[in-house]
Amino acid sequence: MIPAIAAFIVAATLLAGQNNTVRFEPQVLNVVRDSTGFVQAMVSVYSVTGDSIRITGIKGSCGCATASVQRPAMNDSVPGKVYLAINAQHLTDSLNYIDFAITHTGTGSPAGYRVVVRLPKESR
Repeated sequence: MIPAIAAFIVAATLLAGQNNTVRFEPQVLNVVRDSTGFVQAMVSVYSVTGDSIRITGIKGSCGCATASVQRPAMNDSVPGKVYLAINAQHLTDSLNYIDFAITHTGTGSPAGYRVVVRLPKESR
């Protein structure tokens, strides 16, 4: 029974991944908060299918996260660009997750993107 459940979970995960028409570079952003308490990064978004896709919006999971679309159009060789900024001054845990929902014209919209913010031990 357990192997059948495990096989179903793996199959469901693979099928869910087939609906994604975009990929991110880097796949997950893993950063350390700087001395001012902010995190800033540029993320590239590519079309997996080769179709031309347009980023239509982006929203962070909390009020500390803002983002803007720098280049909305993308395909498999020319990335869309998204600028992310996080005010991490209020974060107190050693490991913090901030998620972004990126809406686009491809299938599987919105796409999720995760930023992992680490705090140095001396700043906690």
